[in-house]
Amino acid sequence: MAIGVLEPSGLAAVLLVAFTIGHVAAKCPWYWVGTHAEKVRWGVAVRGVARARAVIARHPSYGNGLLGVSAVTSVPPFHLAAIAAGIVRIPLPGFLGLCLVGRLLRFGALGVIPSLVRGWLG
Repeated sequence: MAIGVLEPSGLAAVLLVAFTIGHVAAKCPWYWVGTHAEKVRWGVAVRGVARARAVIARHPSYGNGLLGVSAVTSVPPFHLAAIAAGIVRIPLPGFLGLCLVGRLLRFGALGVIPSLVRGWLG
């Protein structure tokens, strides 16, 4: 949140973009783990993967919707959404695009809050 009080504001924007890219890059290994879900042999996990893939087969937009909501709100936890995106095979470019936009919105909003509070307090 301290990024919102940086001067000049151009520096804050550069840091916001860099932080967003770094955060999304850190979720790529989680996505990769999800893409290897068929290697899991634990019964409960196997059934969970099959259920998730069946839901996405019936409702393809659910995966993107869940990922987008998680990228903005972190509910469900974003790293779990990244794993789920790999499990249901959201294409990598779509995964990266949704994550970048969602996280940029989230971090941008969090970055603006200190400036708003500073403006209200005078």
